[in-house]
Amino acid sequence: MTAGKDRSGRWVYDGEEKGNSGAVQVPELLMLGYDHFTEALRLSHHEHDGAFEFVFVESGKVTWEVNGQDYETRAGEMFHTRPNEPHRARMDYMEPCSIWWMIVKRPSADSSWLGLSAIEVDAVIEKLHNLPRVLRTNNHLKISFRRLKQVLQTEAQPWLKLKVRHMVLDLILNMTEPPPNLHIPEDLHAALRSIVENIQRNPEKHWNNRDIAASIGVSESHFYRLFRESFGQSPSSFVERSRVEYAAQLLAHSDTPITSLALSLEFKTSQHFSTVFKKVTGMTPSKWRAAHHKPT
Repeated sequence: MTAGKDRSGRWVYDGEEKGNSGAVQVPELLMLGYDHFTEALRLSHHEHDGAFEFVFVESGKVTWEVNGQDYETRAGEMFHTRPNEPHRARMDYMEPCSIWWMIVKRPSADSSWLGLSAIEVDAVIEKLHNLPRVLRTNNHLKISFRRLKQVLQTEAQPWLKLKVRHMVLDLILNMTEPPPNLHIPEDLHAALRSIVENIQRNPEKHWNNRDIAASIGVSESHFYRLFRESFGQSPSSFVERSRVEYAAQLLAHSDTPITSLALSLEFKTSQHFSTVFKKVTGMTPSKWRAAHHKPT
């Protein structure tokens, strides 16, 4: 797909596509894309030959699997894989989310990578080597991705090459040294993370915004705004997804009837539970149990 093509919440720039004149000018940028999924999407094992992949989660949550280990990435966080590193969405399905992703050729001091000197390329290689698998960022990264998309859609040569090269480098620099989040005080952000972890540990509990907000000393409306800004989804959506993940474990390891399970997790009906479960996992509860059940 060439730059500038939008389809059903998906936009992709393919730097290696034949006929894409701008791509040849910046060979380090192999692909750039944006995806918005309203339902679970299948994404099984794959890798990128000689290239890094960076994924910024704009809203929602994605859990990746690399070398048998899970990496949960929430809104405002960035996940990356190294060249030729097999990875997939956990259980082969991406949860509903909005993401930006960029595939960049491995830096090499043997070439003028993004116009840098050999010493500068070595510094970038070291930074990428020490980069955490999941990194907290801020809205600057989202804005930079959007600007790069706009440039690829509208800019003409010779400015295209110059702008793309510098904007890709700016994205990488912000990934390796992200600016601090200026919107939410660190102690409040820590309290929100603690709440999220508590919900994940106890998804079957009754959770409501008023009680949670009171526990951290803010109004209900302020808590709602803080939660959306921090995690890219409403508190109720997060609770719902946490309950689905918990239900998936119970379906795989117990014989609890699906209706009983749905009601115990505060879903109004088993049909509502089935609809939400399929949206998040790509399967109905009954199909999930059939595929993953392990007799006790």
